[in-house]
Amino acid sequence: MNPSVKTADLKGRAAGKAVPGLGKNLACAVLALGLLASGSAHAEDPCKAVLCMYGKLTGNSGGGACSSAEKSYFNILVKKHGKIKWSDTASQRGEYLNSCGGADHSYTKQINDKFGKVLG
Repeated sequence: MNPSVKTADLKGRAAGKAVPGLGKNLACAVLALGLLASGSAHAEDPCKAVLCMYGKLTGNSGGGACSSAEKSYFNILVKKHGKIKWSDTASQRGEYLNSCGGADHSYTKQINDKFGKVLG
């Protein structure tokens, strides 16, 4: 008999030993929970939105690569009783753009001054 070969006996496992397959299932559950918890109204990358919206501001277009980033910006709408509150919408859009740490706030202000109160 080869002493290096061990047989698995689930009843004889010591406390704290992993159950086969549990790690993978647990990892999947944690990942799914993280995705659900991190889902917000602004799931798109704010830095991508800054680049694309700056292109829009200067008359350029990022084409299809920017459509989701522009949509994430314009989807920020603050409503009360079904009516859009444009000042609050512009504030929220500005905060979203400014959440990109590498963005120059003078550019995000220019973007928001032009598009902050516009229905996309």
